[in-house]
Amino acid sequence: MEIFIRLFIKIFLVAGLALTANSAIAKKCDLDAIYDKEVALSLPDNFGDPIEIELQPSFVKLGPINGDEYQFTADFYLTATWMHEGLAEIFFEDSTDYSCKIDGRIAGEHIWTPGLDFINQISVEQDTYNIFTVNSDGYIEHERRIQGIFSADLDFKNFPFDQQTLRISLVPDADEGSIILLGVDPAEDWTKSLSFSDWRMIQTSGSSTTTDFRSADWESDYSTFNINVSLERIPTFYLLKVMGPVFFMVLLSLSSFSLNPATEDYDPRLGLAVTLLLTVVAYTFIAGDNLPVLSYLTSTDLFLALSFFVCLMCVVVTLGLKSLNENFPTNYGSQIILINKRIRNLLFLGYLVGNGIIWFPSY
Repeated sequence: MEIFIRLFIKIFLVAGLALTANSAIAKKCDLDAIYDKEVALSLPDNFGDPIEIELQPSFVKLGPINGDEYQFTADFYLTATWMHEGLAEIFFEDSTDYSCKIDGRIAGEHIWTPGLDFINQISVEQDTYNIFTVNSDGYIEHERRIQGIFSADLDFKNFPFDQQTLRISLVPDADEGSIILLGVDPAEDWTKSLSFSDWRMIQTSGSSTTTDFRSADWESDYSTFNINVSLERIPTFYLLKVMGPVFFMVLLSLSSFSLNPATEDYDPRLGLAVTLLLTVVAYTFIAGDNLPVLSYLTSTDLFLALSFFVCLMCVVVTLGLKSLNENFPTNYGSQIILINKRIRNLLFLGYLVGNGIIWFPSY
């Protein structure tokens, strides 16, 4: 008997909690109660001033970044908030509720919406979550989940030490000057749940600007809000897998100058230089699979080209010294060691200076 009593109490408590939860969840707005559709569908009255719409994104995922196509993938929730007291009066004039919800897919047929569009969208899916919440105090919240691909102005010239700013730009579908888009601070909260394996997040910011839309017949400026996420690439992989090995191959190729040219035994030296040259060429082709395919040269491309040139010069100089020693043994034989040393120092110094110019151009 005691067991049945305990079971009954548990069922009663669970039912009570369920009823409490259901009462706390906002009800659906009674769209049939909209007696003044002109007010509901009109721009909110702000005494002649533009309507301020506050935007708060919350990112779920950002990336990957496609350097070949100059685009990136983003998955985030976007909450837009504005004041529309006339709409709140319609829904809550004879109601004791504090809020109600409208399916975002049909909201545009019944109430005014800012119709936010993404300027740099390539493809966007917006219907995974799309809800309007009308509050009795006049605040309207539109929350939706955005999953899409956006174009990006990427610059890989300093690859793999590059920094990129991923930008998502929004503009309202409303009359010119009637809406101002603002961000909700702090911006760092927008991306606090993000983590990257090959990028380091530097800064998250929002900026309100204007975008000039024009055609042959008209020109208009619309309020624009930019969501900016600045990233810095983590170069560890490229340093260990690409640049480091090539750099040491060049040093080994330069070390072939340490073989005494006066002994007239050029075969080991030439074999070492040619082997390292071919290794650098093969390694460059293999490493190309991990490098972005671009129409311009990056710092890494210049580094690989410089490394190839130095290794090639090691082969050319070795062949030149060999020819010089064989054809003019009496005239230049005593100077070959000095020539060999000076060319080695010149190539090594040129390689270091060239890398300095490539990686530190501003200095």
